[in-house]
Amino acid sequence: MHILLFGASGHVGTGLAQQLSPQHRITGIVRRTPDTETAYEPVTVPDWLDEPEAVTSALASRDLPPVDAVIAAIGGWYIDEPVLDRGLEKFDADYDSYLRGHFTACAISQSLATDRTSAIRGIVHLALNGVASVEALAGSGAISVFGAAQKMLIEVAAAESTSVAFRELRIMAPIGGDDRNDLSGGVETVQLTEVADGITAILDSPDRFEVSTEIHANAGTSAG
Repeated sequence: MHILLFGASGHVGTGLAQQLSPQHRITGIVRRTPDTETAYEPVTVPDWLDEPEAVTSALASRDLPPVDAVIAAIGGWYIDEPVLDRGLEKFDADYDSYLRGHFTACAISQSLATDRTSAIRGIVHLALNGVASVEALAGSGAISVFGAAQKMLIEVAAAESTSVAFRELRIMAPIGGDDRNDLSGGVETVQLTEVADGITAILDSPDRFEVSTEIHANAGTSAG
């Protein structure tokens, strides 16, 4: 399977590429060319958020097979002051990093699917989300707001599209190996191997899953 990965240079994206690359071909869309070797083939598109057509053009210019699936591992998280105290400028920046990025990735998937109308199987688009999308997390307010909106974006896209199977995987616990996580008090984590297994299952058989699926610490995946 040829997987197009958005957010490839981030902690989750990098780890997923390492987990998935032994069985799949991974092409990562990045804004800056990596300085070191990666588990994905980087395609550098500095302004892909503003110029989604630049992504399709960059892919077309390379000797790459058709894209079978898209993973959007976009955004991250932070702990900061209350959302209303952060100001509009930071709120707009969070919108660009989260919801706008996911919208653009969805639009690119739709465009890629249109370009491969002769294929027997359409593209699967899988967006990653987190617990902040369903819980109001103080200090991470903008992530909660845009995460909730992302969930609805994927559901609307799934209802409207006839060529892309839009799906979302919500990771309902901190991902292991990320030093930014506060795991005091015995907080359980989800390992990247578990996330990769959940992704593989959805990409292989999207029709077996609801639009939104959750993965919990030590509990596997479930419809959300």
